[in-house]
Amino acid sequence: MDSEQDTLIELKSVTVHAQEHISLDEASASFPANRSTVIMGPSGSGKSMLLKVAAAIIPPDSGRVLLNGKNLQRLSQRELLEFRRSSGFMFQDAALWENKTIYENLALPIQFHFPHRGAEEIKQRIRELLEPMNLLDSLTLRPAALSAGEQKIVSFLRAIVLEPAILFLDEPTPSIDHQLLEKMLRTIRELKERGCTIIAVTHDAHLTAMIANHLVVLKDGRVLAAAAAAEVRRSASREVIDILSRVLSEAATYDTDILDLLQE
Repeated sequence: MDSEQDTLIELKSVTVHAQEHISLDEASASFPANRSTVIMGPSGSGKSMLLKVAAAIIPPDSGRVLLNGKNLQRLSQRELLEFRRSSGFMFQDAALWENKTIYENLALPIQFHFPHRGAEEIKQRIRELLEPMNLLDSLTLRPAALSAGEQKIVSFLRAIVLEPAILFLDEPTPSIDHQLLEKMLRTIRELKERGCTIIAVTHDAHLTAMIANHLVVLKDGRVLAAAAAAEVRRSASREVIDILSRVLSEAATYDTDILDLLQE
């Protein structure tokens, strides 16, 4: 890519119908390469749906999703497989395979995308992910044996096990205890510094302050704003200001980083 500001993923007039209502309504947004975008909005505004459409997990009912200018729904099997290999998705509810051990949950993406990798190489990769999280003792356990926060950490590790160029995060921070959360945030910061494209749905003011170069603001399935953080902050829209102020008011209680970031 010629510039870090190049658009990597773009949604054009995307509409998704879910459970007899419109989850996304003519939603358009761009996600720049090698930058981090935070999707914000009230509960039920369509944030998770927007993330899953951008990640090609859910196809739109109408509109287009473009990857480097190419329609995701028209990619060849080889191109789609390459996109899957180069991206990772952390689900809000962890979404681990319940009948698999933690080791198997982490090994399966490697075995699928890189079938020629040896058992020792796979084991080494999994150990280097689990050890900093103090979860090596959980290798042979099923997800049900872990706390909700530990399951989310494993979901995060599964999302980054292939060292993705694109990382999708759906509400990554709730339920995780402080010690594990700090380790996860440190890893996210390192990925951002390496140029990983991060697209995150979050209400977490601290995470927003740490990574947000761009913001997408949603309400009732409509995109109210999608631009650089400083530009969104200067929006004249009362709806956008109200949604931003919720995060800003939370941040102001303990951290001014987001204020500085949004004023850049």
